[in-house]
Amino acid sequence: MRRTILSLLVALSAVGIATATTPNKIVIPDIEGYKTLKGDFHIHTVFSDATVWPTTRVQEALWEGLDVIAITDHVDSRLQKQVKAGLFNAEKCDRDRSYKIAKKAAGKDLLVIHGGEISRGMPPGHWNCLFVSDCNKICEKAEQFNDDNFKAAQAGLKEAHAQGGFTMWNHPNWETQAPNETKWWKEHEKLCKAGYMQGIEVYNKFCGYSPEAHKWALERGLTMFANSDCHTPFFHMIDYMNGQHRPVTLVFAKERTEVSVREALEAGRTAAFAEDMVYGREDMLRPLFEACVKVENVKFTDNRISFTLVNKSCIPIRLRKAAGSEKYRYVRNYELRPFETISVKVCPILVDNKSQKFDTDAVDVNFVAETFQIGPDTPLPVTFNFKR
Repeated sequence: MRRTILSLLVALSAVGIATATTPNKIVIPDIEGYKTLKGDFHIHTVFSDATVWPTTRVQEALWEGLDVIAITDHVDSRLQKQVKAGLFNAEKCDRDRSYKIAKKAAGKDLLVIHGGEISRGMPPGHWNCLFVSDCNKICEKAEQFNDDNFKAAQAGLKEAHAQGGFTMWNHPNWETQAPNETKWWKEHEKLCKAGYMQGIEVYNKFCGYSPEAHKWALERGLTMFANSDCHTPFFHMIDYMNGQHRPVTLVFAKERTEVSVREALEAGRTAAFAEDMVYGREDMLRPLFEACVKVENVKFTDNRISFTLVNKSCIPIRLRKAAGSEKYRYVRNYELRPFETISVKVCPILVDNKSQKFDTDAVDVNFVAETFQIGPDTPLPVTFNFKR
């Protein structure tokens, strides 16, 4: 019996050690002038069609090192589900309760944004409303037009904006509503021109990266998001034991406050980090790359430049030799794994199989960062400058 208990304690201890050392924290350095906040602005709870309590969403976010989340339960479809689950009777249903519970549980450890999701057929699809004050009113306005998806969404979005909300189009490439193509409908053009489309998901966990959404965001000045849209416990969808992370929106904010998050979203200072890739605008991804990758230990001689690259983040960095460095020879492809340091050697090309000397005191070593996409199929150009 004693041996059995001892074996059990050892096994439990091993599980604890494995859990404690699981690489679950999302670590991204600050960029110059701003704090890099990690956020998930599209998650659900048992108060709509998910399976977890709001406090669990807070605990999961803290475990992964997030700074901000938005509880975005479905405002216009969850009443029946709540009543059926026995959570409320129809008269006392409060579409803001999941936010209130999460906000109280988070305290000062996590920013919790008040939000909700308007869920309609295509067009115009599903929409998240962030920084709102009353999801019950949004539902009330939308449900006045239950027979017309566009008018219902438009009414709900109008109410969200009246409350000072920030709205975004969710998962435009979701195969249920876009089975053959990701399309920009005339209804989306109307909502965009009315100011009701301020952001767009370029990545959603259930349907992946949308190059069309990335393109539209660049063309129309929409704020880019990567979100989980999680309905189950996160360990059901994310393989933490193998170092995976949930998709997150990187918010480059002046401070770690709700006001600063809102200001950053309105200014479009975000990037989408998902499945080891970063998507965004060049003016955001360039300072992010420079914060993540540091050049150290530089040695410049007549016929060699050697240096080390240090990855300060959990983002894998894949570098590929780019145009402009044809006179120099160096390994054409590098992978700089999270928190890894690698050595790089650059030499002049051989002539007649003989070593040469650099013919200049300033050398540009050019790459593209394949894991930093500034547009569909467009990696970020990167140049390391060296002077003798």
